[in-house]
Amino acid sequence: MNEQQRARLQERYPAWHIRRPQGMGCLVATRLGRPLTEKEIYYGLCATLVEDTYDLLSAALAEQRKIEDAL
Repeated sequence: MNEQQRARLQERYPAWHIRRPQGMGCLVATRLGRPLTEKEIYYGLCATLVEDTYDLLSAALAEQRKIEDAL
């Protein structure tokens, strides 16, 4: 993931902190704000997402939004 891709995802998902940890090959998105409730976790929301590619992280973030919208 290059900086433009990261910025694009960050703009699309402002409730998440998106980064590539130094020295690691994965991408990490951490939810900002309040802790998740038990109900939210039960329905599949995650506090942190770790994926290997930009496309996988983008898809995981889209799925999180879909779950949020359904709750």
